[in-house]
Amino acid sequence: MVADKNGGVPGLFANRRIGYSFNTRAAIRKACDLLKLKPGDEVLAPAYNCGSELDPLLHAGLKVTLYPVNRQARIDLAGLQAKITEKTRAIYLTHYFGFLQPETEALRELCNRSGLYLIEDCALSLLSGTAPAEGYSGDVAVFCFYKFFPVLSGGALVINSASIPNAPRFVGRAPAARVYKERLRLTSGMLLGSRLLSGLKKLRFRQRSPETAAELEARPDMPSNYYFDPRLSDARIDLFAKWPMRSFNSQETIQKRRENYLTYLDLLAGIEGVEPLFPQLPETTCPQSFPILVKRRDQVAAFLIRSGIDATPWWAGYNRHLVWNEDCGDAIFLKNNILSLPLHQGLSADAIARIVGRLHHVIQSEPNDQRN
Repeated sequence: MVADKNGGVPGLFANRRIGYSFNTRAAIRKACDLLKLKPGDEVLAPAYNCGSELDPLLHAGLKVTLYPVNRQARIDLAGLQAKITEKTRAIYLTHYFGFLQPETEALRELCNRSGLYLIEDCALSLLSGTAPAEGYSGDVAVFCFYKFFPVLSGGALVINSASIPNAPRFVGRAPAARVYKERLRLTSGMLLGSRLLSGLKKLRFRQRSPETAAELEARPDMPSNYYFDPRLSDARIDLFAKWPMRSFNSQETIQKRRENYLTYLDLLAGIEGVEPLFPQLPETTCPQSFPILVKRRDQVAAFLIRSGIDATPWWAGYNRHLVWNEDCGDAIFLKNNILSLPLHQGLSADAIARIVGRLHHVIQSEPNDQRN
């Protein structure tokens, strides 16, 4: 395996205080300790969330209060500010699908004025910004590698705050069974093909109709393995994940992902029933995937998966420990209607054309006529 001349993924973090963790959740849990957040302290977090990223906060004994995010996946700064109480100690910011939040600078200023920490989640925006990797606004920033590169696992915690003097260290080992499971997944992907393996796994997801008024009351739980595993609190990155990262060319990855995103935009133009969440691609954005809003999302996803397409009903489940209020409605809409289409650097324009063709077919089909 040949090392990239620019240092690969580690080269993105040159001269920064960084610690490499087994996964992003371990990095988030470590951040709670380094920021000296105590049980009972409040953290404001976006209502549009996976749920897995907030579970480490709950494990730390923190009170997580959700703030509103609109249907364009932009944070509602005024709505967030209204949530701040005397118990608030930190604000959690997420950049979705590689698109950096336009309100980041304003949020940083709000945190400065209010004496709050800013936790910046860059798990989906590793390669975005004018100087990837970004994540300079938060007192701490967390990253994820396997969402952009073909590695088993791996996350990172970067320290920006002067109040934390040293780089974070992860010295523990992940449970052997967990590591072996990840390695088995990689081996299976090599033998079966990652697309087939992904399809076999995702065919297990439970279909449901997101078109009912009862969604505010009846929300499916997120997968059990999304909840934080305390055994990973101090777990370092697995060698089989860290070793290949020096070989990846980040600039080529950025260029190819951007090309694929623009190909999707071109091919989807004029197809009724499909709405790109982000119809424009800013110059400094490296997309993680191609998110669309579509009716009958889970049924459409099931059809695409049966067609061998790695489509994902994005963040379909809910963390059962979070409280969802009336101002979470737009975020719930996104969780129930966003479908993520693949655009990784190994995907060709012809493959994207096939994906769009199958998507167009299922969109035009009747709800009960999606088997072919």
